[in-house]
Amino acid sequence: MIIVEGLPGSGKSTTAQMIADELRRKGKTVVCVDEGDANHPADYADYDFPDFEAERTAIYTKWRAFVDQADADTIYVFNCVLLQNPMCETMMRFDMDADASQTYIAGMADIIKPLNPIIVYIDEPDVRTTIDRVLDERGDGWLNAVIDYHVGQAYGKHHNLQGYDGYIACLKERKRRELAMLPFLGLDWYSVSQDMSVQEFASLFTSVAWSLPAPEQMESALRHSTKSFVVRHNGNAVATMNWLGDYGMHWFMKECIVNPAYQGQLIGTLLYRFSKNFIISTMRDTWKTCVDLRSAPGTEPFYSSLGFAVMSGPDTGYGMETMLEHPPSQ
Repeated sequence: MIIVEGLPGSGKSTTAQMIADELRRKGKTVVCVDEGDANHPADYADYDFPDFEAERTAIYTKWRAFVDQADADTIYVFNCVLLQNPMCETMMRFDMDADASQTYIAGMADIIKPLNPIIVYIDEPDVRTTIDRVLDERGDGWLNAVIDYHVGQAYGKHHNLQGYDGYIACLKERKRRELAMLPFLGLDWYSVSQDMSVQEFASLFTSVAWSLPAPEQMESALRHSTKSFVVRHNGNAVATMNWLGDYGMHWFMKECIVNPAYQGQLIGTLLYRFSKNFIISTMRDTWKTCVDLRSAPGTEPFYSSLGFAVMSGPDTGYGMETMLEHPPSQ
């Protein structure tokens, strides 16, 4: 089972469907169910429980029933069911502290362990920017409902939160609590983030035996990248994809590094899908933009599977490069 988590607007539903589609292309049997589905096999569309004890009993019972009947040859892809929905209830509705929420969620984690679950957490760097980005798409009705849910219940009232700013404050604290509890649930988890350190960058270079630039050079390269994604497994960086782009006509993939121990597990593919969705989000209707890369020898089939075409000299001209070197100081 794969469960995609993250804040509203981070792309959970899109990512869950993307994972399901990639697994199906590999011949896997996949059941992908979005949050709120009235026929969800492991969750409820309506959380109108009278109190927390009734909710916990109902949720645990449904999870146990799902685990008992789950098909061993099927991969189940869900979103929101382990962190978002339980955190919205325990934190926002019932104003439970972080330890109490973690205890409740850890109980669910124990129930689903026979299904070898993997958590994929989409860690957007800025909460307000993430929500601002989806406001037009989701409309005033959605916004008013989520604001009322977050600031009008126990947690919001306890902390005197109001309006849009109060909603953002709730999400910031929820994200902090979720990321803090992930290492303590006893489950395999991956995060997709945008905050790679120089040390992590260097470790990925080393993992694929690339020559290691000076730390200052790597820091500058990261700081001036247009967009960077890093995948961590249980908190350790295992892959990155870094981009330069003009937000108009051209994007260039600077580095795509997947630690050899994690290659062949769809991580590079999903990093590119994330990147592609981001690039498309920057484009206007009818725009076309060129995406370029230089593949390492032997990786051409991987990039071809993503839709890239090998440039041939007679048809497109040869890709060319030169290396510049700063003269040594006197």
